[in-house]
Parts: sequence; structure tokens; C-alpha cells
Amino acid sequence: MSVVTPGDNPARQRLRKALQRAPLFADLEAHSMVAVERELTLLVLPGGAPLFRQGEPADAVYVVASGCLGVFRHEEEGNPDEPLLMAEIPPGNIVGEMSLLSHSQRTRSVAALRDSEVWRLARGSFDKLTSRHPEVLPTLMRSVAVRNAMGPTKRRRQPRTFAILPTGVSTPAARFAVMLAAALGRIGSQVQMLGPESMDRDPEWFARCETESSFVLYRGDPTATEWTELCLRQADCLVVVRAADDDLPTRLPFEIETAQSGAVFHRRRELVLLHEGHDPKPGTTAPMLAGGLYGQHHHVRLDIHADVDRLARLLTGHAVGVVMAGGGARAFTHIGVIKALRTSGVPIDQVGGTSMGAIVAASVASRWPDDEIASHFRAAFVDSNPLSDYTLPLISLYAGRRVTRLLRLSFGEKEIEDLILPFFCVTANLTTSNADIHTVGKLWRWLRASVSIPGVIPPFNEAGEVHVDGGVIDNFPVRAMRRTGRGVTIGVDIDTGGALAAGAGVMEPWSPWQFFRRLIWKRNETLPIPSIVAILLRSALVASAARAAEDRQAADLLIVPPMTHIDLLDWTSFDAAVEVGYRTTMEALDKAKATPTGARLFVA
Repeated sequence: MSVVTPGDNPARQRLRKALQRAPLFADLEAHSMVAVERELTLLVLPGGAPLFRQGEPADAVYVVASGCLGVFRHEEEGNPDEPLLMAEIPPGNIVGEMSLLSHSQRTRSVAALRDSEVWRLARGSFDKLTSRHPEVLPTLMRSVAVRNAMGPTKRRRQPRTFAILPTGVSTPAARFAVMLAAALGRIGSQVQMLGPESMDRDPEWFARCETESSFVLYRGDPTATEWTELCLRQADCLVVVRAADDDLPTRLPFEIETAQSGAVFHRRRELVLLHEGHDPKPGTTAPMLAGGLYGQHHHVRLDIHADVDRLARLLTGHAVGVVMAGGGARAFTHIGVIKALRTSGVPIDQVGGTSMGAIVAASVASRWPDDEIASHFRAAFVDSNPLSDYTLPLISLYAGRRVTRLLRLSFGEKEIEDLILPFFCVTANLTTSNADIHTVGKLWRWLRASVSIPGVIPPFNEAGEVHVDGGVIDNFPVRAMRRTGRGVTIGVDIDTGGALAAGAGVMEPWSPWQFFRRLIWKRNETLPIPSIVAILLRSALVASAARAAEDRQAADLLIVPPMTHIDLLDWTSFDAAVEVGYRTTMEALDKAKATPTGARLFVA
């Protein structure tokens, strides 16, 4: 932050425009306005620099003349290094007046979201102004009251300005930037792309570019040039781009931003891995992720425009996420849901799920076509029963080796990070009593953990912790998807009601002799008591039933196919379950078309 002595220059002209709009000064007469101007001191704030911090004494009020400030609240719980953006302060507004009026400490932190010009009016000058012109106080109080009434924004602020930062001169960043601009243009009405030729423009010009455009792309240099530094300060989101086949160590072009001392906030950082004509090779993605430095990474094949469109939606909060619940054989209905979404033109940009829902979600994230999804699941569950390798029941009824073999055969040694679509699955961590969300690691291993029904399949052990079927804690992880803040969430829940019943005349458990008689004389009739596998599966899902009711409220579009006529272990009802999912989804989409949610689902 630097202090500039004002003269009759462009900065002074921008100040006068701001004063005419600011509620504290708008009604002052000309001679009073001139007197106020003399009391103001210009502060030039680089993007990311703090104006003041929460807890500091209130010693001034500020007028924003250009750029944009952000008001941040520091959470006592959660991650204190990631404050919540409460509001934006554009030019023509004042900030800091509430604490000054109440003679209290700053209750929020304020920082420049991009290069900004801010004019400071010290407490003494503010007190003189309000004593000489008491008529400004009612206007000021109304402004404060309106701001308090509005409260914090309930939806996460989505980025509108992006810095494209190539990691080296060989990165096809220019080609990518053109493709991304076109994809953003299909979301917003106008996109501006700015390069080094804009270096000498003033903050007001950049602000005007943002005002006149839906999105602005700053094409950074592959090295830390003066222009790259400006891109870092102006952008809401830093998009680091590298060729996925490049074996050279990644140079982080935003090291300046990372190392900036005293920053109130850090911009969102995304990694884009560019591929030419092929999917990521198993195990190649994790080494490029820089130890969790990025908020999300994206695989983009430059020969497939749909990948760039998906990236644009994920970057701007216009993505569609699909969450799939667990539910044994009833989860086959997810296959029909996916087919219906694809048929209707609804994009699927990210997926997540629990237990069997997680396996279907993984097949979608692997970009399997509809017929391949159906054939894989039919071969695995209908043509051969994976729950048939009985073992000595010390830990579980089944050894789980067939489930493991099927998962490894289907997904190979691919890691979650290698999937084209962002993906997560849920396990119940019995060691910590938490529902763990998995976004990294060997895919088949965490899928195997997510379907480990307690007592039926052996638990999965990792780093000394015991994981079982995620349905024990969170069978319908809609809120995990919502926390990504990327757009609309479609939740597909499995109604597990009616999954367990006994014959009306059965009062006590049967003896071995009763079982034997039944198998000999009435072996073609359904047993009037539930099997131990059905009991264990239903018991695993009961605990998360209440939570699922709350999760249903969190979904933007909820789909619950009627499945109570299908048993949780009836693998032979595959076709019926798929058909119910398809039909229910098509009906739900028809109803959604007339709603605001529907307008955000369908791609033109």
C-alpha cells in the first residue's frame, strides 16, 4: 500500500466521481465538497493488500474510487486462514464508517480484491465533517441500516476474472485461452481477453472492462514478468495451465502471490492439465498436484470441446454435480438416471456417492458410455454373484475377494486424481467415527472400502484406521457436493424403506431343524424371515436415514425412484431398477424445466 499526495490528476477526477455517488458526501454543497477533498489522502492498494484488519482500532473512513474491495469475516471454527467473503465494495462506496460511528474496533477485515484506489478520511476530519454538516448523518445511518438488513451473501461469490498462467513456454496456453474464452462466452454474454499490451492501463480502465463483460481473461506470461504480477493482482481465480505430458518440474508462476506476506485472503487456485488425444495415464496426475496447493484440478483434452465447456462451468459455478446414494441392488437405478440425464442434454460435470452409488459414480467419472456401464454391472452382479465367497465368519460372512477382483478388473490401477470428472466417495471411518470424503488415492481401494458392509464384507484398513461402508454414517452425501460450491446439485437417493420384513406368524428365530424342513418341503417359497446378509445391510443403512432426510433438502433437484418393490439383494432385478431410474428422472426433468433450477441444468 502506498500513499500519494493528490493533485489535479486522473486519480483526483476518479475521486470526484466517487464522492458524488458516496452516501456520506453526495448531498454536500460544492464548497463543502472542496473542503472535504483537502482532507482526503490517496492510498493505492495492490490487489490482495489489506486496508485494515479485524480487531484493529477504527481511525478512519475510506472512499473507494477505483478497483474493488472485499469485506472478510474470520471464522473462529474451521480454517481461520480462509476467511469468508461477506461483501464487495465497488467504486462510489464508503467503508469503515460503522466502526467509526460506534467508536469500536474493526469487526471485519477489508482487503483489495484487485488493484484499487482508496481515499482516507481520518477520524478527526470525519468528526469535523459530521459536526459542521449534521445533515449527512441521516443519509449515512440509512446506508448502514440497509447494509445490515441485507446481511451476508448466502451464496458463494463466483469468480469473474481469471489469470491464465502457463507453467512453461511449451504450454499451448494461447490455444487453450481462445477455447476457454469461447466456452465462457456460451455462459456469459461477453468475454474480454487481455494480454501484455494492456500493461499501461490505469485501474479505472480494468474496472470498466470488468463492468462491461461477463468474464475477463488475463493471459499471463510463463515467467514472473511485471504483466504476470498485474494478472495475479487483478484475477479472482488463478488458472495454472500445464501440458500433462511435460516431464519437467512445474514452475509455479504465482509464487509471488503465494509468498505475499500479510495477505488477508488467497485467491482460488486451479490446475488445468492439457492432454492431446488421450486420457491421463494411471498414476501420472498425483505428482503434478503440488501437495494440495490447488483447490481443484481439471483434465482437459484439447481435441474434445466438451472438456473445455465442463471446465468453464466448474470455474464459474455453473456446473452440475450428481450425488448417488447407496442401497444394494436398488442402486442399479442410478444407471437409468445417468442415461436419462445424458439423453436430455443435462451435463454431468462432477460426481460423488456412497457404497454402490459410489461405484456407479466412478464409472461416470471414468467417462464410460451408457452401454458400457450397463454391461459392466450386468456381468459383475447379474451373471455372477460377487457375494458368494463364504469364509469362516470371524470378521465377515464373505471374504470380499470377488468384490476386490471385480473392482480391480473394472478400474485397474487408476487413481481418483486420474479421473476425467471430479469424483469423491464416502467411507465410514470406525477409528475416528467420521464420514471420510476421498478425492485422492487408488480408486479401486476406496470403492472397495465404500462397499464394505459391516459383517458382510471385511473392513478396509488404511494407515491404521478401519473403514467400512459409507452408508453407516452418510449414505446420501449431498452436502459434501454442495461444499464444493461449483453449481447445481442433483441428488439421487435410494429409499430403503420396506427393505426388511418377516412373516406375520414368525415370532422367534428358527432352529436349524426348521430351516432344514423348509429347504426340503418348501424350497421354492420365499423364506418368511430375513437373511443375515439382509439384516446386516439394512442395519448399516438405518443409522444414516435421519441424515439423508436433511440431505434431501440440500439438493437443488431431488430424484427418488420408487424402489420398495425391489429387494436390496435382488441382483436379478437389474433391468427393472434401471428402467425405474430412467423413467423417474425423465419425469423429474420435465417438471424442472419450468423452474429456475431447470434453467441452470440444460445446456443449449
